[in-house]
Amino acid sequence: MKIIHTADWHLGDRLGRIDRTRDLQARVERVAQLCAEREADVLLIAGDLFSEQASVEDMTRALTHLRETFGPFFRRGGTVLAITGNHDRDGRVNMVRAGMTLASPVAGQDGNLPGGRAYLINGRAVATLAGADGQRVQFVLVPYPFPNRYDLSAAEYRTREEENRLLHGRVAEWVQGLPGRPNFDAALPTVLAAHLHVRGSELDPRSRYALSERDDVLFDFGDLNPGWAYVALGHVHQPQMVKGQANVRYPGSLDRLDFGETHDDHGVLLVEVGRSGLVRDPERLPIPATPFHTITLTDPEAELPTLADRYPDHETAVVRVTVAQLGASLSRDEIGRQLRRLFPRLYELKWPETQNGDDPPPPPPDIQNVPKTVNDYLKARLASDPDKDALLALAGEFLRKEGCA
Repeated sequence: MKIIHTADWHLGDRLGRIDRTRDLQARVERVAQLCAEREADVLLIAGDLFSEQASVEDMTRALTHLRETFGPFFRRGGTVLAITGNHDRDGRVNMVRAGMTLASPVAGQDGNLPGGRAYLINGRAVATLAGADGQRVQFVLVPYPFPNRYDLSAAEYRTREEENRLLHGRVAEWVQGLPGRPNFDAALPTVLAAHLHVRGSELDPRSRYALSERDDVLFDFGDLNPGWAYVALGHVHQPQMVKGQANVRYPGSLDRLDFGETHDDHGVLLVEVGRSGLVRDPERLPIPATPFHTITLTDPEAELPTLADRYPDHETAVVRVTVAQLGASLSRDEIGRQLRRLFPRLYELKWPETQNGDDPPPPPPDIQNVPKTVNDYLKARLASDPDKDALLALAGEFLRKEGCA
């Protein structure tokens, strides 16, 4: 059986005012092409199919696009098998699952899930799928540990740290107890799919920050019972093997989601499972990511005319710009207008600090005159914003409604 392992799609995501829909759709379409080119039987999505910001309408549109994009894959019997992550919120996920018939696994008479469709699994489960050659592979499905997904009552814990320790115990006990359960077939090659943080994995190679049990539910390598044919992980966005084991992998996120991922590689993993387990080491299939650029202008007059040539992807790139020094001939407004014209997806624009040690401190706000204080503050903050007048008018209208003007 050929499996393409991916995770952390975050469909419906936004970065500030920037809608990431088309970026993510393009990567979904590339995954569908890879499924066709490599004749995959299963697309396995190890959690966070959706962004936490996504509404039910966003999620429905994203699933409609997925269903249309993977139409040929489904028609030849391919299966999309997805589990929920920490960003897949239960209320919205369950509404979408009901509306799109993305039900939990219900095995057929032969013990297999029917192919040719998508499943979104929001609870721990064991399911079996058959590949094109009839080879059956067993899937152990472990969504992110929220209390309701693992029958943990709020009465059983008092702190976040205690909650996370109890959830760790519930998940580890269930996973390790599977070989003795009647619905588990120990004779079949088995793939564990889990949206979890495993100790020893790198959150960010450039960071020395280490998670604690106050931050997340943490698992040791041994908790996963890593003798499975393959362990398909999601949750950590940096692609990597865990503990140097080729069969225990994070594929990384589908696309760059913020500037912290500017230098990360993106792609999916092609995994082939045979009767006796993993046939060969997983193959990394790269997917070009949305360009993210961080630009510093030290001489705007000289540099602005060169930016289009320096950044030929300026129409599609997500960009943040710092103007380190203002020149004599261009105002902030003009620099801002030129940058927004060139970079329609300008995420952030920073200006040099104008305050210095010799300047007098700003006057204290006039708490007796709220409208004036708000208006003065907004004028200063929005000095270079082309929508300044419209925003000031909205603020004035709001203050009048609140009885402050």
